[in-house]
Amino acid sequence: MSKVVRYQFMGSWFWFWLLCVSAVGIPFAILYLLNGTVRLESELSDPEEFLEAYRTGKLAKSRPTVLQKA
Repeated sequence: MSKVVRYQFMGSWFWFWLLCVSAVGIPFAILYLLNGTVRLESELSDPEEFLEAYRTGKLAKSRPTVLQKA
């Protein structure tokens, strides 16, 4: 089985950008970004179908059906 690994930020973008705007908050913004990011792994039975859907832009519409086939 092939795996697709992606990272997704689960924190608040508002707080992240608010920390980035202030010069003192930039180190805290980086820590907030690293702590709020999770790693998502999905196993795929047909990676070629996933790549084709990703390249053609159909992934946003059909993502649940493509990933559920795994």
